[in-house]
Amino acid sequence: MRLWIACLLVMIIGAHIAMWTSDMPRDLALRLTLINAAGWAVILLPAWAVSKWAAAHKHR
Repeated sequence: MRLWIACLLVMIIGAHIAMWTSDMPRDLALRLTLINAAGWAVILLPAWAVSKWAAAHKHR
């Protein structure tokens, strides 16, 4: 599971690096980076929190 998350993070970071090194205007790259980061945070943070909650209640 951790390998998949690590691969996902490497791909996301790689895509952002590719976007920032392209000839795209900087303000557009910044806007897209912030939108993308917010989107991934909305997806991944609740999943991480639920897994921590489930692990805490598993030991009861």
